[in-house]
Amino acid sequence: MASPDPQMDTHAQRQADYERFKNYAAMTFLVASPVLIALPPRKFDYLTVMHASAFCISANYITRERTGRSIVERLASRLPTRKPGVLRDLPSDRAEEIQARLRAAREAQIKEAVGEELEKLKARQAQDQGIAERVWMGGESPGWMERRLQEEQKALEEGKGYGDLIQEHIWDVWNWGKKKDEDEEDD
Repeated sequence: MASPDPQMDTHAQRQADYERFKNYAAMTFLVASPVLIALPPRKFDYLTVMHASAFCISANYITRERTGRSIVERLASRLPTRKPGVLRDLPSDRAEEIQARLRAAREAQIKEAVGEELEKLKARQAQDQGIAERVWMGGESPGWMERRLQEEQKALEEGKGYGDLIQEHIWDVWNWGKKKDEDEEDD
């Protein structure tokens, strides 16, 4: 006895073939993706991301086909939510109010402690600033940069180049601030 509609049999057969193909493909990716990731050369690139994605999608598909719930649905059901799109919700408005008060009190304590520590730090820096500034500045007085720029401009007007200026600075550092003329007089 022939079926009443041959087109329906063809459609049902194609649907079954497609489902079987999806199942075999998911099983293949579930096994092949970790193997391909582990094969040399082991590097993290777009192929690794694609294989990891194929593994996750395949595992999710197979889990949904066998149990009726996917891995993503299982994880989502474990999150405590009362409203869609909200991960965590307070039990009441009163609890929210208490939490806001506690947060404000904690921030006030932190600001007070930070203010005290900041004052102590500023006092310590004022104490140490004399030593640190002397070491860092090397005995230079305020306005040293303007004087240095004036000296540089004067030397450039006299026809000296930047190479001459660099040599003079190196000579000053090497001889602890003695000029070339002073060094020749000592000899």
